[in-house]
Amino acid sequence: MTNPIRFSLVAVMAGALAGCGGASDYKPVAGSAPEQIFAEACASCHGEKGSGKFGFLLKIAGSDHEVAEITGKIAEGGMVMPSFPEIGEAERAALATYIKAQ
Repeated sequence: MTNPIRFSLVAVMAGALAGCGGASDYKPVAGSAPEQIFAEACASCHGEKGSGKFGFLLKIAGSDHEVAEITGKIAEGGMVMPSFPEIGEAERAALATYIKAQ
């Protein structure tokens, strides 16, 4: 792969991830369905229904991870993923189950 192509690919990926990372102050409205929480808090980075950006980048739909692992990632975040401390434990579990079912 030539340097200009490699640079372009890196630039596209960086642009796709812009806005992801850090801690989020997102707080769902009480009683929000997991689909709504996903649409409001997750879809901008993970794509519609977790299909990922451009069909592969940050795909989480149908994750092989256990619900407890996913809920932990939602609460604590990761290298690029922001933490969502304002999403309650029960809501995180429902969201993780929703993600696995996609």
